[in-house]
Amino acid sequence: NKKPLLTYRHRAGQSQSSQTPRKLLLRLRTLAFERTVLLSQKWDKFVVWGAGRDGKDFVKALSDDARKKVVCMVDVDHKKIATGHYTYNERDIHIPIVHFSLLAKDLKVREKLQEAYFSQVDNEPGRISKQRPNAVTNAVTKGETSEHPRPRKKFKVCAVSDLDTAILPTLPIVVCVAMYRTNGALERNVASVDRTEGQDLWHFS
Repeated sequence: NKKPLLTYRHRAGQSQSSQTPRKLLLRLRTLAFERTVLLSQKWDKFVVWGAGRDGKDFVKALSDDARKKVVCMVDVDHKKIATGHYTYNERDIHIPIVHFSLLAKDLKVREKLQEAYFSQVDNEPGRISKQRPNAVTNAVTKGETSEHPRPRKKFKVCAVSDLDTAILPTLPIVVCVAMYRTNGALERNVASVDRTEGQDLWHFS
C-alpha cells in the first residue's frame, strides 16, 4: 500500500495563510509575478485591466521599475474613464484610464465595442451588469416615460491627451478583475481584444 508523503491538516483560524495580512500576500504575489512574467518575458510595456480596488492595489504593489512599464489602465466605467488618470500622490502614481476597446487588435471589433459603449443609456453606462441573466430591469426612471427617454450623454473612450493609443492593441495585458462574477460579460470583453492567455494575457486577481 502506498503511503502519503505529506499530510496537510487545516485548522480553522490557525493556518498560516489565514493569519497573513492581505497586503503582505499581495506584495509577495506581485513580486512573484514580476520575476516569473515581467522579467522572464521581458515586457517593456503592459496594460492593467481594471481600475477598481484590485487593479489599483496591484499597481501600488509593483516595484518602481515595474510600475514604469504600465502604459495605462482600462475599464468599462465611464466615470473612471472621465477622470482621465489614476493618481496616488504618495507613490507618485499618475496612470491614464481608458476604455478597454482600445486594446482590440481588429479595427471592426474595436468600432463595434465603442458603438455599444456609446449607445448605453443606463444610469451607469459602460458598467458590467452583475444581475442574474433572467433578471428584468426597468430603465424608466421617475418622471420619465419610455416614449421620452433621457437624452444621451457623450462618453469618451479616452479622456487624456498624453497617451499614444495606437500602441495599445500590441501590448500585453494583466487582468485585475475577478472572473466569473459578471454573467460572462468580463470574459466576453477580454476575449474580444484577442490575446493569448499565458503569453500576452495574464490574470491577477
